[in-house]
Amino acid sequence: MPIVSRELSTFSEIEVKKLFREAKRVLRHPGLDLLCGPAAKDFGRILVITPRKVGKAVKRNLIRRRIKAIFYEEKLYEKGLDCIVIIKKKGINLPFKQLKDMLCSHVK
Repeated sequence: MPIVSRELSTFSEIEVKKLFREAKRVLRHPGLDLLCGPAAKDFGRILVITPRKVGKAVKRNLIRRRIKAIFYEEKLYEKGLDCIVIIKKKGINLPFKQLKDMLCSHVK
């Protein structure tokens, strides 16, 4: 299990390009987009993209930590999917519970 937690959001450039080609959008929300594709490793990973225009670094880092924590605590990495979460301007202030509900219900 410790290996999974260390590599939960580690991607090479080639893996990112491949994931963007193969991933399908499973959620479109005013606050974020969620794309999922087949896992390149034995477990699923998550890539969180937070552009600078959505807010200051403190807010961007907070949303990244929340999403990664949900992905790990709910064991979504066991689903065999690599996920991309693209945060939009309205998504920076989403409450933790709403984020958790969205991720858990759409990562299958």
